[in-house]
Amino acid sequence: MGEPKGPGAGAPVHEERLTLQLEAAEERLRVVLGLTDSIVFEIDAEGRYLAALTKSDELLAVPRDQIIGRTMAETLGAQTAAPFMERIHKVLSTRQPERFEYSLDVGGKRLWFSADGLPASQRESVVFLVRDITQQKTLEHKLLQADRLAALGTMAAGVAHEVNNPLGYVSSNLNFIGEVLEEVKRALSDPEGPRDPEALRSTLEECVEALQEARQGTARIRAVVGDLTTFARGEDTASREGLADVRRALETSLNMAMPQLKHRAKVVRNLEELPSVRGNESRLGQVFLNLLLNAAQAIPEGAPGENTIEVRAWAEPGGVLVEVRDTGEGIPAENLERIFDPFFSTKPAGMGTGLGLAISHGLISAMQGELSVESTVGKGTCFRVRLPAT
Repeated sequence: MGEPKGPGAGAPVHEERLTLQLEAAEERLRVVLGLTDSIVFEIDAEGRYLAALTKSDELLAVPRDQIIGRTMAETLGAQTAAPFMERIHKVLSTRQPERFEYSLDVGGKRLWFSADGLPASQRESVVFLVRDITQQKTLEHKLLQADRLAALGTMAAGVAHEVNNPLGYVSSNLNFIGEVLEEVKRALSDPEGPRDPEALRSTLEECVEALQEARQGTARIRAVVGDLTTFARGEDTASREGLADVRRALETSLNMAMPQLKHRAKVVRNLEELPSVRGNESRLGQVFLNLLLNAAQAIPEGAPGENTIEVRAWAEPGGVLVEVRDTGEGIPAENLERIFDPFFSTKPAGMGTGLGLAISHGLISAMQGELSVESTVGKGTCFRVRLPAT
């Protein structure tokens, strides 16, 4: 007997060959993923895992056999799944790739990942290529901390003055209060009682006023130290992505930089109510502080009444725009192209690391924003930060 003839006779053979080819392709993909420690997920519009390919389960928060067919909200929790779902819907609606970073607790450790999402060709799903970038983020953290400490060093003299000034009148008022209490003690110990009750009452009222001034001084010191502490330990939250209050970050940075700014220029604030942005507020404050310190250093000391540093912030369609504009020396055109390059600096030796603007540019880019600059020699410079609103 001969082999079956007619339409569809070769279909089983073709399907078997196609299955073998798919299995071979999947095996090759697993080998590649094993060499790169990467993960491939396919997730549909409802957040359901359709596929998960990886060398092992070591980098997965939940083992593979427990996630296929289940949603991200079921396996990771609604809060963790929310940013993913936002990106999935964006990729499916725009049909454009999307890159973002996220962190998860895996095996008792906090790991960082970079994800590239692409729309699947013939299905309403998104394919993510995920890479472990924990080591890179650790190095970034150390670099950011070094830049943060450099900024604190730049502000050290001004901060010392900001603390020393209220500390001086706190000490003076406490001495005055001590003298008044001794006077009251002597008056009360007199068997005949206070000889001039009205004068004693007036002195006690002065004592109350001095005490109130001392309280205001300690509140000012607490605010300065609090801002410094918040800035210095800004990475305690491991820079997890959340909602950042742009105006609060800007006002905190202005308060910290004011000792440097007020001796060089008049500071003009024009801050409107702003929507939140997705990002890390501490890192955003670090960007603003770098821009403010750069503006201060672009203006020579000695003529604060002749120069201005203007800080503006307002909402625009789809986002937030912040400007830091100074009337300093300006930046030559040939330097503008390199202004965000690491270690490039036009400042004298000892005035900076050459990393502040490069780090700031990287932080804003990581928030899907844009940091740009315009400058005219002899007229001044304007840095603009654009951030997408949530």
